[in-house]
Amino acid sequence: MKFTKSTFIFFLLLCLPLSCVTPFEPVGYEGSDNILVIEGDINSKGVTEVCLSRTQRLKDLNKTTYIKGAAVWIESEKGVKFFAQQSINGSVIVYRTQNLVLDKSQKYKLCVSLQGGNLYESELLSVLTSPPIKDIGFKRDTVKQSVTFHVSTEDPSNRTKYYRWTYTEDWEFSAHNFASYTYNPKTGQIDELPYEDNIFFCWNKGVSKSILIASTSHLSQDKVHEMPLVSMGKSDDRISILYSIEVSQRAITREAYLYWENIRKNSDKVGGIFSPQPSEIYGNIRCVSDPSEVVLGFISAVEISTMRFFASDAEMDIYSSYHDCELIVPEKEDPPRTWLALYQDGYLVISNNPMDRESIWSRDACVDCRLRGTKNKPSFWPNDHK
Repeated sequence: MKFTKSTFIFFLLLCLPLSCVTPFEPVGYEGSDNILVIEGDINSKGVTEVCLSRTQRLKDLNKTTYIKGAAVWIESEKGVKFFAQQSINGSVIVYRTQNLVLDKSQKYKLCVSLQGGNLYESELLSVLTSPPIKDIGFKRDTVKQSVTFHVSTEDPSNRTKYYRWTYTEDWEFSAHNFASYTYNPKTGQIDELPYEDNIFFCWNKGVSKSILIASTSHLSQDKVHEMPLVSMGKSDDRISILYSIEVSQRAITREAYLYWENIRKNSDKVGGIFSPQPSEIYGNIRCVSDPSEVVLGFISAVEISTMRFFASDAEMDIYSSYHDCELIVPEKEDPPRTWLALYQDGYLVISNNPMDRESIWSRDACVDCRLRGTKNKPSFWPNDHK
């Protein structure tokens, strides 16, 4: 079965849920929706996470169809099974195993049995061990006013040759104006806001969106130097106070590399009805019950190397952002009524003088950081901000 452009877009969107692809109306679109997509790698030393979903028609791209009620397990060549449990987080369904330590001398396959449906298996896979990450760093571009984070690694044994990276990121940012008071619309009063309840410091998180792969097969030494991971402009919240990136590095096979490279190249061509037809994309998963059924996904068995890196705004020295945050000092004639009107119009109080009932207000987007993040500070965060 040949994959149409629309099939490829669906797969790309499912693999990269945070990516942004401009949809188009495909010519000759037929029969490429409802294809099973299996995402995840067998993690030999940790938790394996698997996502099951189906491709969709263009008009339904905002409604990812996750599959629930499936049986998902890792199976060794000796028949030992390690089952994953279904986990639901909002509309997202993920299957997770326990924290495993697999015998790397054996081969493993990923198995999926749909509720009342077919059985799917990857091929038996040898566990590949990634060399340690050597370094994570960043570079400033003073012309583009941006900062780019990169990763470096090497395998002295010259055996890895093919690499893939993913990352999670956490960052701290703040509101533009610090509020030491809060308005209570129920009582009509302005109360002091304790520092531990501040809405000034917040945190947010994200995951990698791009296909990050590299090959050293053409080099005399198995070294990857400063592979770009993610770039941010000077006004990006992520670099405003403190940024952290945790990189996961996988050694992959040549076949896996070609698979991901094929997707990466074709993703550059997606976006218009005159784009070239993507190459056929085949993974390493098959339907045991019906060999003619097409399944999307490539499973690897890996021991992952990870490293976390922090960078402060002072170290990056590039953050600069303009905020249109005017300050309003309301009239004193009838403060409670004026305060309520401001509150209903989307303003928040930042300071108050109880003696003369003079207060200062600003737009909620300039005062409440929770509009762009949460107060959920990561447990590993190194500062004492609340």
